[in-house]
Amino acid sequence: MHLITYIVGVFVLCVLPDVLLWRKAIKTQNKPLKYTLLATNVLFLLSIVGMAIGMYYATHMLPVLIFGTIFFAIYVPKWLYLPFGLFNKHKTGIILAALGFIMVMYGLCIGRTEIETRTVTIKSSQVPPSFNGYHIVQLSDLHVGSLLKDEYWIKNLPQYIQSLNPDLIVFTGDLVNTYAEETEGWESIFNAIQAPDGKWACKGNHDYSHYKWRNDIDSTQNAIAVTEAYKKLGWKLLNDSSTVLTKGTDSLYVCGVQNISRPPFHSYGSVSKAMQNIADSSLVIMLSHDPIAWEDSIRQHKNVLLTLSGHTHAMQMGIDCWGIHLSPASIMHPYWDGTYQQDGQYLHVNRGLGYVGFPMRIGMKPEITLIELYSEE
Repeated sequence: MHLITYIVGVFVLCVLPDVLLWRKAIKTQNKPLKYTLLATNVLFLLSIVGMAIGMYYATHMLPVLIFGTIFFAIYVPKWLYLPFGLFNKHKTGIILAALGFIMVMYGLCIGRTEIETRTVTIKSSQVPPSFNGYHIVQLSDLHVGSLLKDEYWIKNLPQYIQSLNPDLIVFTGDLVNTYAEETEGWESIFNAIQAPDGKWACKGNHDYSHYKWRNDIDSTQNAIAVTEAYKKLGWKLLNDSSTVLTKGTDSLYVCGVQNISRPPFHSYGSVSKAMQNIADSSLVIMLSHDPIAWEDSIRQHKNVLLTLSGHTHAMQMGIDCWGIHLSPASIMHPYWDGTYQQDGQYLHVNRGLGYVGFPMRIGMKPEITLIELYSEE
C-alpha cells in the first residue's frame, strides 16, 4: 500500500504535469515551452542518475539534497504554470512560475536558517512550587548529516540556546539521517550547549539505521555507533527510562521512550516501562519522537503533564501567518505542529532544526521551543 501511494504521488506530481504540458507544447507549436520542458526533463533525469551514483559512495545526504532542490526548483514552477498555460494564459502562468522559483530559492537560501523560538507556557496545579518558572528548551530533528557545520547559524546555535537561560535541555530524536559518521566534528558545538539540570534525549526513527543504503556498513554496528554518538555529544539517552530532578522537597521526572510509531515506521518503545516506579502523584515530562505515541499510549498516564515530540518537520513547507496554519503534513499526521491539549495534558510538536529530503523550509521555519512551567494557584 505504501509503494502504491508513492507511485500515485510520482504520477500526479511529475508524470501528469509533464504529459499535459508536452501535449500543449506540441499541439500549439510553442517552441519556448518545448525547449523549457526538454531542458528541465533532461536536468531532472540527470539529477536522478547523480543521486543514485552519489548514494552508492556517500554516507551523507548531499546527493538526496541536491536531487530534492532540483525537483522543487523544476516542479513548483510547473505546478503553478500548468492551470494557466493549459488555457493559454501564458503570461500569468510565467509570472506565477517565476514566483514559485523565487519561493523555492528563498526556502533554500534563507528559510532553512531563520530559526523561530516558540514559547509554550504551561500552567498546572501539577507543577510543584519549586519548579514554578522552570525553563525547558526543546530541540528536535537535527539531521546533522544534512547540515553544514561552518554556516553562521550553526556556529551561533550554542550562544542562541544559552541566551534562553534553560534549566533543562531536551532533544526529541533524529540526530542523524542514517549513519553515525554524520556526527563527526560536531563535538565543539554540542558541548558548548549546557544547562544546570543536564541534556536529555530520546532517539528518533532515523537513529535506528533503518534507512541505510550502503551495503558495506553493518546496520547493527551503525545503530550502536549512533547511540555512542549521542553520549559523545553530551546527550543522556532515556531509552524507556526516566530520571528525577529535585529542588528542595519537590521533584520532576523526565521520561524518554524509544521510537513508538505506526506503520510504516518501526516501534521499539514502552511507555509503561519508562513510567515504572513513578508515583501517580509525580509530575512527568515525556520525550517521544513521534507524537502519535501521545494518543496511542502516553495520555492514559494522567501524571504525564507534557509530552515533547518532533518527527513531522511540519513537512518543511506550509503557511503559518495571517491566522492560517496549514501544511501537507496535516494529511499524514494528526498532530503535526504546535501545542495540543486534552483533559489537562499537553503535547508540543517541534518542527525541528534540520531538514531531510530537500534542504529548504518554505513557510515553516526551523524551531527551538522554550517551555515555561508555572504552578497554578
